[in-house]
Amino acid sequence: MDGIFFYWITWIGWAYCSFLMKASRRRTIYSIMLLMIVILQGFTLRAGNLLLHFSFVFLLVCGFLFAFRLDFKRMLSFVFCSCLIALAYNAMILFAMYDPVWIVLEVKWLLAGVLFLLSLFLLRETSLRPFMLGAGMAVGEMVYHFIIKKLTFDIELGSLTFFDVLTLSIALCFAWEGLHQFSAYVYAETVKGKGRVLKRASR
Repeated sequence: MDGIFFYWITWIGWAYCSFLMKASRRRTIYSIMLLMIVILQGFTLRAGNLLLHFSFVFLLVCGFLFAFRLDFKRMLSFVFCSCLIALAYNAMILFAMYDPVWIVLEVKWLLAGVLFLLSLFLLRETSLRPFMLGAGMAVGEMVYHFIIKKLTFDIELGSLTFFDVLTLSIALCFAWEGLHQFSAYVYAETVKGKGRVLKRASR
């Protein structure tokens, strides 16, 4: 069912930002963004054979507004990495469309996994990855539909399938970061425990 990952993950993210994050300007911005994406998903604009979801436009605008707030060096890195995400997104979708026999996993999970791994290699800053994935995938979606526009009757930008892949990729990023922090905590506690044992033994 298209959209199930999008709605579940987005609502969980909104609940986390609204009730579990420390009160700050960042928390307010994240909560509003997640809520707006869910609300705007239901609003569309049709122009000929193009169906445009307002949530897609909102995602694209947020991604580039975030990029413009970075310093010049980080902004260039963000734009370059977003272009690589767009390229990978297009390559995977076109490959799945022209030669689907090689796709052994569901396309959503395959796309989400590849984009998640690529984001890990491209950026070290966890806070930048969701915006990079959003901007890159949005650009990739537009390029993809531009490529196949002569092969299809309808073009839909911001479909539930698109947002499923995006939210799965972002969820994998946060799951990885949580696992990383948990392993660091366990390691720190282990080192502390060994230190206490050594102190007792030295006495």
